Amino acid sequence: MGINKEIMSKKDQYGLEFLKVTTNGEIGFQCIWKNGIVDENNLLLFLNYLNISRTEFLLQEVNYYLNTVPDPDWEPYDSLVLEHIDLQINYPEFIIDGQPATFPVADIRDLLQEWLGFLQS
Repeated sequence: MGINKEIMSKKDQYGLEFLKVTTNGEIGFQCIWKNGIVDENNLLLFLNYLNISRTEFLLQEVNYYLNTVPDPDWEPYDSLVLEHIDLQINYPEFIIDGQPATFPVADIRDLLQEWLGFLQS
């Protein structure tokens, strides 16, 4: 009999923490970097700019790429969900603000699903 290990969430894998913050009676949502180390995973803090509708929109864009048979001729796709941060799907990678560190599109999908669940909680 094996022990079932809990599958680690994407936010935990990338060292992120989701917080509910109340200021002047208003509830806000934050994604922060757990251990304070600055590295490429800090790029994932773009989640802070995603409300429920933006998260759902980006999730639709990401799912399109994951649910479609990859075409080697695909051009990189620029998401329009945020104006001040460039989010690009260059299948199978997700690129944030043109930085050299990239993330698997499937990981971004899982992270967006976790963020959406948190926003809706």
